[in-house]
Amino acid sequence: MTRDAFRQFEEKLARCDDPAETGAALHELAAALIPCHLFTLTAINGPAGHVRRVYSSHPDVYPLLGTKPLVVDDWFRAMQTERRITAINTAAGMEGQFPDLALIRSLGCNSSLSVPVMAGNHLLGTINALDAEGSYPDAMLDRAADLIIPATAVFLILRAHFAL
Repeated sequence: MTRDAFRQFEEKLARCDDPAETGAALHELAAALIPCHLFTLTAINGPAGHVRRVYSSHPDVYPLLGTKPLVVDDWFRAMQTERRITAINTAAGMEGQFPDLALIRSLGCNSSLSVPVMAGNHLLGTINALDAEGSYPDAMLDRAADLIIPATAVFLILRAHFAL
């Protein structure tokens, strides 16, 4: 199944007419590998000092809007310097980490996963997945790492077509 999912992703990426469709293709691949009830992609423009959501599985509640200021905190530094995939697996662990926690919980999500996507020593963006409590044990982190190369292609395609 996993091999088929990667082949389908590659075919969709090769044949998409609209660069924005690349996020949906990555979401479909991610769903074959990891739990991801809520799935977003966030592009990071370090030199400009901002971030932008470029894909959302739930655009009604997590729309693609303008930019937000880049916050350089411990989480960001872990993403950029250590390229560390981070997971929070409990509802209690999510307390204080998300300003929109009530909305996240209303979607049935009590765990989160963030995957940094880098190329050329630049943090291009993050894959953000949220699902039920306990969804991201260590085995899932290894599976999430398999999304990094496909996500790199997606972020580079989006950067080539949109001002991120």
